[in-house]
Amino acid sequence: MQLEIEELDSVRRRARIEVAAPSVDSAFSGAYNRIAQKAALPGFRKGRVPMSHLRKRYGRQVTSDVTNELLEKGFRALVDEHGLEPLGQPEVDLEPAKQGRPFVATLTFEVAPTVELLDPSSYAVEQEKWTASDAVVDHELEHLAERVAEFEDVTDREVAEDGDQVTLDYRGEIDEVPFAGGTASDATLELGSGRFIPGFEEQVVGQKVGEDFAIEVTFPEQYPSAELAGKAAVFHCTLKSIRHKVVPPINDALAEKVGLEDLADLKTRVKADIEGHYNERSAGSAREALKAEIGEAYDFDVPPVIVEGAMSGKRNELLREAMQGGAEQDEARAKAEAGLEEHREGVLRDARAEIVLDQVATAENIEVPEHEVSAYIEHIIRQTGQFGDRFRQVYRDPNRRAGLRRQMRHDKVLDFLLTKANVTPIPKDVPAHDHGDGHDHDHEHDGHDHGSQPEDAAE
Repeated sequence: MQLEIEELDSVRRRARIEVAAPSVDSAFSGAYNRIAQKAALPGFRKGRVPMSHLRKRYGRQVTSDVTNELLEKGFRALVDEHGLEPLGQPEVDLEPAKQGRPFVATLTFEVAPTVELLDPSSYAVEQEKWTASDAVVDHELEHLAERVAEFEDVTDREVAEDGDQVTLDYRGEIDEVPFAGGTASDATLELGSGRFIPGFEEQVVGQKVGEDFAIEVTFPEQYPSAELAGKAAVFHCTLKSIRHKVVPPINDALAEKVGLEDLADLKTRVKADIEGHYNERSAGSAREALKAEIGEAYDFDVPPVIVEGAMSGKRNELLREAMQGGAEQDEARAKAEAGLEEHREGVLRDARAEIVLDQVATAENIEVPEHEVSAYIEHIIRQTGQFGDRFRQVYRDPNRRAGLRRQMRHDKVLDFLLTKANVTPIPKDVPAHDHGDGHDHDHEHDGHDHGSQPEDAAE
Protein backbone atom coordinates (compact mmCIF):
# COMPACT_ATOMS: atom_id res chain seq x y z
CA MET A 1 0.00 0.00 0.00
CA GLN A 2 1.25 3.46 -0.92
CA LEU A 3 0.10 6.44 1.09
CA GLU A 4 0.79 10.03 0.04
CA ILE A 5 -0.24 12.88 2.34
CA GLU A 6 -0.65 16.45 1.14
CA GLU A 7 -0.94 19.40 3.54
CA LEU A 8 -3.66 21.67 2.21
CA ASP A 9 -3.44 24.16 5.09
CA SER A 10 -2.75 24.13 8.83
CA VAL A 11 -5.75 21.92 9.61
CA ARG A 12 -6.65 20.17 6.33
CA ARG A 13 -4.95 17.14 4.80
CA ARG A 14 -5.46 15.08 1.66
CA ALA A 15 -4.35 11.46 1.65
CA ARG A 16 -4.00 9.37 -1.54
CA ILE A 17 -4.22 5.65 -0.90
CA GLU A 18 -3.07 3.25 -3.64
CA VAL A 19 -3.18 -0.55 -3.36
CA ALA A 20 -1.41 -2.56 -6.08
CA ALA A 21 -3.47 -4.87 -8.29
CA PRO A 22 -2.04 -8.13 -6.82
CA SER A 23 -3.09 -7.02 -3.33
CA VAL A 24 -6.54 -6.11 -4.64
CA ASP A 25 -6.84 -9.55 -6.25
CA SER A 26 -5.78 -11.17 -2.98
CA ALA A 27 -8.50 -9.25 -1.12
CA PHE A 28 -11.10 -10.42 -3.65
CA SER A 29 -9.95 -14.02 -3.36
CA GLY A 30 -10.17 -13.87 0.43
CA ALA A 31 -13.67 -12.40 0.31
CA TYR A 32 -14.93 -15.04 -2.16
CA ASN A 33 -13.32 -17.85 -0.17
CA ARG A 34 -15.11 -16.71 2.99
CA ILE A 35 -18.43 -16.74 1.15
CA ALA A 36 -17.67 -20.10 -0.52
CA GLN A 37 -17.25 -21.76 2.86
CA LYS A 38 -20.81 -20.81 3.85
CA ALA A 39 -22.72 -20.46 0.59
CA ALA A 40 -25.42 -23.02 -0.20
CA LEU A 41 -26.99 -22.61 -3.65
CA PRO A 42 -29.63 -24.91 -5.17
CA GLY A 43 -27.96 -27.87 -6.91
CA PHE A 44 -24.64 -27.52 -5.08
CA ARG A 45 -23.37 -28.86 -1.78
CA LYS A 46 -22.27 -26.36 0.86
CA GLY A 47 -18.73 -25.25 0.17
CA ARG A 48 -18.73 -26.69 -3.39
CA VAL A 49 -20.32 -23.80 -5.31
CA PRO A 50 -18.28 -22.93 -8.46
CA MET A 51 -16.55 -19.54 -8.41
CA SER A 52 -18.43 -18.42 -11.52
CA HIS A 53 -21.70 -18.83 -9.66
CA LEU A 54 -20.34 -17.03 -6.61
CA ARG A 55 -19.22 -14.07 -8.74
CA LYS A 56 -22.63 -13.86 -10.39
CA ARG A 57 -24.57 -14.14 -7.13
CA TYR A 58 -22.33 -12.22 -4.72
CA GLY A 59 -20.27 -9.93 -6.98
CA ARG A 60 -21.77 -6.65 -5.76
CA GLN A 61 -21.50 -7.64 -2.11
CA VAL A 62 -17.85 -8.72 -2.51
CA THR A 63 -16.96 -5.54 -4.40
CA SER A 64 -18.47 -3.45 -1.59
CA ASP A 65 -16.75 -5.53 1.11
CA VAL A 66 -13.33 -5.34 -0.58
CA THR A 67 -13.67 -1.61 -1.21
CA ASN A 68 -14.50 -0.98 2.46
CA GLU A 69 -11.71 -3.33 3.61
CA LEU A 70 -9.05 -1.56 1.55
CA LEU A 71 -10.33 1.85 2.57
CA GLU A 72 -10.31 0.83 6.25
CA LYS A 73 -6.70 -0.41 5.96
CA GLY A 74 -5.68 2.91 4.46
CA PHE A 75 -7.49 4.80 7.21
CA ARG A 76 -5.79 2.72 9.92
CA ALA A 77 -2.41 3.41 8.29
CA LEU A 78 -3.13 7.13 8.56
CA VAL A 79 -3.68 6.80 12.28
CA ASP A 80 -1.18 4.10 13.24
CA GLU A 81 1.74 4.86 10.93
CA HIS A 82 1.42 8.60 10.39
CA GLY A 83 -0.25 9.70 13.63
CA LEU A 84 -3.04 11.53 11.81
CA GLU A 85 -6.40 11.40 13.59
CA PRO A 86 -9.09 12.77 11.25
CA LEU A 87 -11.66 15.02 12.91
CA GLY A 88 -15.15 14.16 11.79
CA GLN A 89 -15.98 12.14 8.70
CA PRO A 90 -13.42 12.41 5.83
CA GLU A 91 -14.55 13.29 2.33
CA VAL A 92 -13.91 10.19 0.21
CA ASP A 93 -13.28 10.10 -3.56
CA LEU A 94 -12.85 6.62 -5.05
CA GLU A 95 -13.86 4.11 -7.67
CA PRO A 96 -15.06 0.73 -6.36
CA ALA A 97 -12.33 -1.91 -6.22
CA LYS A 98 -11.93 -4.10 -9.34
CA GLN A 99 -10.01 -7.31 -9.81
CA GLY A 100 -6.86 -6.91 -11.86
CA ARG A 101 -6.62 -3.17 -11.25
CA PRO A 102 -5.02 -0.98 -8.54
CA PHE A 103 -7.34 0.52 -5.97
CA VAL A 104 -7.06 4.29 -5.53
CA ALA A 105 -8.89 6.42 -2.99
CA THR A 106 -8.50 10.01 -1.84
CA LEU A 107 -9.45 11.13 1.67
CA THR A 108 -9.77 14.81 2.54
CA PHE A 109 -10.09 15.55 6.23
CA GLU A 110 -9.37 17.95 9.06
CA VAL A 111 -6.87 17.40 11.86
CA ALA A 112 -6.08 19.21 15.07
CA PRO A 113 -3.28 21.70 14.48
CA THR A 114 0.16 20.97 15.89
CA VAL A 115 0.86 23.63 18.51
CA GLU A 116 4.16 24.72 20.00
CA LEU A 117 3.36 24.51 23.69
CA LEU A 118 4.18 27.47 25.89
CA ASP A 119 6.12 27.22 29.14
CA PRO A 120 3.48 26.61 31.85
CA SER A 121 5.30 29.05 34.16
CA SER A 122 4.14 31.85 31.83
CA TYR A 123 0.59 31.41 33.07
CA ALA A 124 -0.46 33.47 36.09
CA VAL A 125 -3.65 32.77 38.03
CA GLU A 126 -5.03 33.49 41.46
CA GLN A 127 -6.46 30.75 43.66
CA GLU A 128 -8.39 31.24 46.87
CA LYS A 129 -7.14 29.29 49.88
CA TRP A 130 -9.83 28.96 52.53
CA THR A 131 -9.40 28.62 56.29
CA ALA A 132 -12.16 27.74 58.75
CA SER A 133 -11.88 29.50 62.13
CA ASP A 134 -12.60 27.84 65.46
CA ALA A 135 -15.91 29.71 65.58
CA VAL A 136 -16.93 28.30 62.20
CA VAL A 137 -15.96 24.79 63.29
CA ASP A 138 -17.89 25.17 66.56
CA HIS A 139 -20.96 26.36 64.66
CA GLU A 140 -20.80 23.31 62.40
CA LEU A 141 -20.44 21.05 65.44
CA GLU A 142 -23.71 22.52 66.74
CA HIS A 143 -25.36 21.61 63.41
CA LEU A 144 -23.89 18.13 63.64
CA ALA A 145 -25.25 17.66 67.16
CA GLU A 146 -28.69 18.76 65.93
CA ARG A 147 -28.55 16.27 63.08
CA VAL A 148 -27.73 13.30 65.32
CA ALA A 149 -30.21 14.32 68.03
CA GLU A 150 -32.72 11.73 69.19
CA PHE A 151 -36.33 12.08 70.24
CA GLU A 152 -37.57 10.97 73.66
CA ASP A 153 -41.06 10.71 75.11
CA VAL A 154 -42.35 13.88 76.83
CA THR A 155 -43.40 13.25 80.45
CA ASP A 156 -44.01 16.74 81.84
CA ARG A 157 -46.52 18.17 79.33
CA GLU A 158 -49.29 17.15 76.92
CA VAL A 159 -49.25 20.14 74.53
CA ALA A 160 -47.21 20.04 71.31
CA GLU A 161 -44.46 22.62 70.84
CA ASP A 162 -42.44 23.69 67.84
CA GLY A 163 -39.57 21.24 67.37
CA ASP A 164 -41.46 18.27 68.83
CA GLN A 165 -41.87 15.03 66.96
CA VAL A 166 -45.55 14.13 66.98
CA THR A 167 -47.58 11.09 65.98
CA LEU A 168 -51.04 11.81 64.62
CA ASP A 169 -53.92 10.49 62.55
CA TYR A 170 -55.49 12.73 59.92
CA ARG A 171 -58.19 12.68 57.28
CA GLY A 172 -58.25 15.35 54.60
CA GLU A 173 -61.40 16.64 52.94
CA ILE A 174 -62.16 19.10 50.16
CA ASP A 175 -65.74 20.41 50.28
CA GLU A 176 -66.39 17.78 52.97
CA VAL A 177 -65.40 14.97 50.61
CA PRO A 178 -62.30 12.86 51.48
CA PHE A 179 -59.70 12.80 48.73
CA ALA A 180 -57.18 10.16 47.67
CA GLY A 181 -53.96 10.25 49.63
CA GLY A 182 -55.36 12.56 52.29
CA THR A 183 -55.67 10.02 55.08
CA ALA A 184 -52.96 8.55 57.32
CA SER A 185 -52.67 6.75 60.65
CA ASP A 186 -49.73 7.06 63.05
CA ALA A 187 -48.03 9.60 60.80
CA THR A 188 -44.77 10.94 62.27
CA LEU A 189 -43.93 14.62 61.85
CA GLU A 190 -41.28 16.93 63.25
CA LEU A 191 -42.96 20.28 63.81
CA GLY A 192 -41.07 23.09 62.15
CA SER A 193 -39.43 20.80 59.58
CA GLY A 194 -41.50 22.22 56.71
CA ARG A 195 -42.20 18.70 55.54
CA PHE A 196 -45.99 19.11 55.29
CA ILE A 197 -47.80 21.68 53.19
CA PRO A 198 -47.61 25.31 54.41
CA GLY A 199 -49.78 26.03 57.44
CA PHE A 200 -50.23 22.42 58.56
CA GLU A 201 -47.42 22.11 61.10
CA GLU A 202 -48.05 25.53 62.65
CA GLN A 203 -51.63 24.50 63.52
CA VAL A 204 -50.46 21.31 65.26
CA VAL A 205 -48.43 23.43 67.68
CA GLY A 206 -50.49 24.01 70.84
CA GLN A 207 -52.72 20.96 70.37
CA LYS A 208 -53.15 18.47 73.22
CA VAL A 209 -52.45 14.74 73.17
CA GLY A 210 -55.64 12.69 72.84
CA GLU A 211 -57.77 15.53 71.49
CA ASP A 212 -59.34 15.94 68.07
CA PHE A 213 -58.91 19.15 66.08
CA ALA A 214 -59.25 20.48 62.54
CA ILE A 215 -56.60 22.13 60.38
CA GLU A 216 -57.54 24.40 57.49
CA VAL A 217 -54.96 24.80 54.70
CA THR A 218 -54.71 25.58 51.01
CA PHE A 219 -52.60 23.43 48.71
CA PRO A 220 -49.88 25.35 46.81
CA GLU A 221 -50.67 26.30 43.23
CA GLN A 222 -47.61 24.30 42.10
CA TYR A 223 -48.52 21.19 44.08
CA PRO A 224 -47.56 18.00 42.13
CA SER A 225 -51.14 16.69 42.08
CA ALA A 226 -53.19 18.80 39.67
CA GLU A 227 -56.41 17.66 41.40
CA LEU A 228 -55.28 19.26 44.67
CA ALA A 229 -53.26 22.25 43.49
CA GLY A 230 -54.70 25.52 44.79
CA LYS A 231 -57.59 23.79 46.60
CA ALA A 232 -58.68 24.62 50.19
CA ALA A 233 -58.77 21.56 52.44
CA VAL A 234 -59.68 20.61 56.00
CA PHE A 235 -57.73 17.93 57.84
CA HIS A 236 -59.47 16.27 60.79
CA CYS A 237 -56.67 15.25 63.16
CA THR A 238 -56.04 13.37 66.39
CA LEU A 239 -52.76 14.01 68.24
CA LYS A 240 -51.61 10.66 69.66
CA SER A 241 -48.17 11.37 71.17
CA ILE A 242 -45.37 13.91 71.40
CA ARG A 243 -41.64 13.47 71.76
CA HIS A 244 -39.01 16.16 72.24
CA LYS A 245 -35.60 16.43 70.66
CA VAL A 246 -32.58 15.71 72.88
CA VAL A 247 -29.46 17.29 71.40
CA PRO A 248 -26.27 15.58 72.61
CA PRO A 249 -23.51 17.73 74.14
CA ILE A 250 -20.45 18.45 72.01
CA ASN A 251 -17.89 16.12 73.58
CA ASP A 252 -16.01 12.86 73.04
CA ALA A 253 -19.28 10.92 73.12
CA LEU A 254 -20.56 12.89 70.12
CA ALA A 255 -17.35 12.05 68.24
CA GLU A 256 -17.78 8.38 69.04
CA LYS A 257 -21.40 8.56 67.90
CA VAL A 258 -20.26 9.55 64.40
CA GLY A 259 -17.44 7.00 64.32
CA LEU A 260 -14.43 9.09 65.40
CA GLU A 261 -12.03 8.71 68.32
CA ASP A 262 -12.59 11.85 70.35
CA LEU A 263 -13.64 15.51 70.15
CA ALA A 264 -10.21 16.65 68.95
CA ASP A 265 -10.42 14.14 66.08
CA LEU A 266 -13.96 15.34 65.27
CA LYS A 267 -12.91 18.99 65.20
CA THR A 268 -10.01 18.15 62.90
CA ARG A 269 -12.32 16.26 60.56
CA VAL A 270 -14.98 18.99 60.52
CA LYS A 271 -12.39 21.68 59.84
CA ALA A 272 -10.89 19.64 56.99
CA ASP A 273 -14.34 18.98 55.51
CA ILE A 274 -15.34 22.65 55.58
CA GLU A 275 -12.05 23.84 54.10
CA GLY A 276 -12.05 20.99 51.58
CA HIS A 277 -15.49 22.01 50.32
CA TYR A 278 -14.45 25.62 49.78
CA ASN A 279 -11.02 24.76 48.36
CA GLU A 280 -12.56 22.27 45.95
CA ARG A 281 -14.71 25.08 44.57
CA SER A 282 -11.74 27.42 44.36
CA ALA A 283 -9.74 24.73 42.55
CA GLY A 284 -12.53 24.54 39.98
CA SER A 285 -12.46 28.32 39.59
CA ALA A 286 -8.68 28.25 39.17
CA ARG A 287 -9.00 25.60 36.46
CA GLU A 288 -11.53 27.74 34.58
CA ALA A 289 -9.31 30.83 34.91
CA LEU A 290 -6.29 28.90 33.65
CA LYS A 291 -8.25 27.41 30.75
CA ALA A 292 -9.40 30.89 29.73
CA GLU A 293 -5.82 32.17 29.91
CA ILE A 294 -4.58 29.28 27.77
CA GLY A 295 -7.26 30.02 25.18
CA GLU A 296 -6.19 33.68 25.06
CA ALA A 297 -2.47 32.83 24.90
CA TYR A 298 -2.68 30.95 21.59
CA ASP A 299 -3.72 32.08 18.14
CA PHE A 300 -4.07 29.30 15.61
CA ASP A 301 -6.69 28.11 13.15
CA VAL A 302 -9.36 25.95 14.72
CA PRO A 303 -10.61 23.18 12.40
CA PRO A 304 -14.04 24.10 11.00
CA VAL A 305 -15.55 20.79 12.16
CA ILE A 306 -14.64 21.70 15.76
CA VAL A 307 -16.00 25.22 15.38
CA GLU A 308 -19.28 23.92 13.94
CA GLY A 309 -19.69 21.40 16.77
CA ALA A 310 -18.87 23.95 19.46
CA MET A 311 -21.19 26.58 17.97
CA SER A 312 -23.96 23.98 17.78
CA GLY A 313 -23.44 23.21 21.45
CA LYS A 314 -23.58 26.93 22.31
CA ARG A 315 -26.77 27.29 20.25
CA ASN A 316 -28.40 24.48 22.25
CA GLU A 317 -27.25 26.09 25.49
CA LEU A 318 -28.78 29.45 24.52
CA LEU A 319 -31.97 27.67 23.45
CA ARG A 320 -32.29 25.97 26.86
CA GLU A 321 -31.68 29.25 28.67
CA ALA A 322 -34.35 31.02 26.62
CA MET A 323 -36.91 28.28 27.23
CA GLN A 324 -36.12 28.19 30.94
CA GLY A 325 -36.74 31.93 30.90
CA GLY A 326 -40.29 31.31 29.73
CA ALA A 327 -39.92 31.74 25.96
CA GLU A 328 -41.93 29.52 23.63
CA GLN A 329 -39.94 27.17 21.40
CA ASP A 330 -40.02 29.30 18.22
CA GLU A 331 -39.20 32.46 20.17
CA ALA A 332 -36.42 30.64 22.02
CA ARG A 333 -34.89 29.46 18.74
CA ALA A 334 -34.94 32.99 17.37
CA LYS A 335 -33.29 34.35 20.50
CA ALA A 336 -30.63 31.65 20.45
CA GLU A 337 -29.83 32.29 16.79
CA ALA A 338 -29.76 36.07 17.24
CA GLY A 339 -27.37 35.89 20.19
CA LEU A 340 -25.14 33.11 18.86
CA GLU A 341 -22.61 35.14 16.91
CA GLU A 342 -21.57 37.27 19.88
CA HIS A 343 -20.32 34.09 21.54
CA ARG A 344 -18.06 33.05 18.65
CA GLU A 345 -14.85 34.48 20.12
CA GLY A 346 -15.48 32.75 23.42
CA VAL A 347 -16.21 29.48 21.62
CA LEU A 348 -12.95 29.79 19.64
CA ARG A 349 -11.02 30.58 22.82
CA ASP A 350 -12.38 27.49 24.54
CA ALA A 351 -11.73 25.33 21.47
CA ARG A 352 -8.10 26.48 21.30
CA ALA A 353 -7.67 25.78 25.00
CA GLU A 354 -9.07 22.26 24.63
CA ILE A 355 -6.79 21.51 21.67
CA VAL A 356 -3.81 22.64 23.75
CA LEU A 357 -4.94 20.56 26.74
CA ASP A 358 -5.20 17.49 24.49
CA GLN A 359 -1.62 18.01 23.31
CA VAL A 360 -0.32 18.53 26.84
CA ALA A 361 -2.07 15.32 27.89
CA THR A 362 -0.33 13.43 25.08
CA ALA A 363 3.06 15.00 25.83
CA GLU A 364 2.81 14.25 29.56
CA ASN A 365 1.08 10.84 29.23
CA ILE A 366 -1.89 12.03 31.28
CA GLU A 367 -4.77 9.57 30.99
CA VAL A 368 -8.06 8.77 32.72
CA PRO A 369 -8.45 5.01 33.28
CA GLU A 370 -11.87 3.48 32.72
CA HIS A 371 -12.30 2.70 36.40
CA GLU A 372 -11.94 6.42 37.25
CA VAL A 373 -14.73 7.28 34.81
CA SER A 374 -16.96 4.62 36.34
CA ALA A 375 -16.16 5.77 39.88
CA TYR A 376 -16.99 9.39 38.99
CA ILE A 377 -20.31 8.39 37.43
CA GLU A 378 -21.25 6.40 40.53
CA HIS A 379 -20.28 9.37 42.74
CA ILE A 380 -22.64 11.63 40.79
CA ILE A 381 -25.38 9.01 40.89
CA ARG A 382 -25.19 8.91 44.69
CA GLN A 383 -25.64 12.67 44.78
CA THR A 384 -28.58 12.78 42.36
CA GLY A 385 -30.85 10.58 44.48
CA GLN A 386 -33.99 9.55 42.64
CA PHE A 387 -32.54 10.65 39.28
CA GLY A 388 -29.50 8.37 39.61
CA ASP A 389 -30.78 5.66 37.26
CA ARG A 390 -31.50 8.25 34.58
CA PHE A 391 -27.96 9.61 34.93
CA ARG A 392 -26.51 6.09 34.66
CA GLN A 393 -28.53 5.50 31.49
CA VAL A 394 -27.21 8.70 29.91
CA TYR A 395 -23.61 7.59 30.36
CA ARG A 396 -24.19 4.20 28.80
CA ASP A 397 -23.99 6.14 25.53
CA PRO A 398 -20.34 5.67 24.34
CA ASN A 399 -20.19 9.21 22.95
CA ARG A 400 -21.40 10.75 26.23
CA ARG A 401 -18.96 8.61 28.17
CA ALA A 402 -16.09 9.60 25.85
CA GLY A 403 -17.01 13.27 26.32
CA LEU A 404 -16.97 12.87 30.09
CA ARG A 405 -13.64 11.10 29.92
CA ARG A 406 -12.15 13.93 27.87
CA GLN A 407 -13.48 16.50 30.35
CA MET A 408 -11.93 14.55 33.24
CA ARG A 409 -8.66 14.35 31.31
CA HIS A 410 -8.69 18.10 30.78
CA ASP A 411 -9.21 18.63 34.52
CA LYS A 412 -6.18 16.43 35.21
CA VAL A 413 -4.12 18.42 32.73
CA LEU A 414 -5.22 21.73 34.27
CA ASP A 415 -4.31 20.44 37.74
CA PHE A 416 -0.90 19.45 36.37
CA LEU A 417 -0.39 22.87 34.77
CA LEU A 418 -1.40 24.61 38.00
CA THR A 419 1.57 22.92 39.69
CA LYS A 420 3.82 24.55 37.07
CA ALA A 421 2.07 27.90 36.66
CA ASN A 422 2.57 31.09 38.63
CA VAL A 423 -0.28 30.65 41.12
CA THR A 424 -0.92 33.43 43.63
CA PRO A 425 -2.78 32.12 46.70
CA ILE A 426 -5.47 34.44 48.02
CA PRO A 427 -6.13 33.74 51.73
CA LYS A 428 -9.85 33.68 52.55
CA ASP A 429 -11.79 33.01 55.74
CA VAL A 430 -14.81 30.74 55.55
CA PRO A 431 -17.77 33.02 56.33
CA ALA A 432 -19.72 32.30 59.47
CA HIS A 433 -23.04 30.46 59.07
CA ASP A 434 -22.45 29.84 55.36
CA HIS A 435 -21.02 26.35 55.36
CA GLY A 436 -23.43 23.94 56.94
CA ASP A 437 -25.05 22.34 53.89
CA GLY A 438 -22.54 22.30 51.11
CA HIS A 439 -19.89 19.92 52.38
CA ASP A 440 -21.54 17.58 54.83
CA HIS A 441 -22.03 14.05 53.49
CA ASP A 442 -22.65 12.31 56.81
CA HIS A 443 -26.15 13.61 57.40
CA GLU A 444 -28.88 11.10 56.69
CA HIS A 445 -32.18 12.80 55.86
CA ASP A 446 -35.46 11.41 57.10
CA GLY A 447 -35.93 9.61 53.80
CA HIS A 448 -39.04 11.52 52.76
CA ASP A 449 -39.24 12.12 49.05
CA HIS A 450 -41.10 15.41 48.74
CA GLY A 451 -43.96 15.27 46.31
CA SER A 452 -43.28 11.68 45.21
CA GLN A 453 -45.74 9.91 47.52
CA PRO A 454 -49.30 10.64 46.44
CA GLU A 455 -50.68 8.79 49.47
CA ASP A 456 -49.24 11.48 51.72
CA ALA A 457 -51.09 14.47 50.32
CA ALA A 458 -50.47 16.57 53.44
CA GLU A 459 -46.76 16.49 52.66
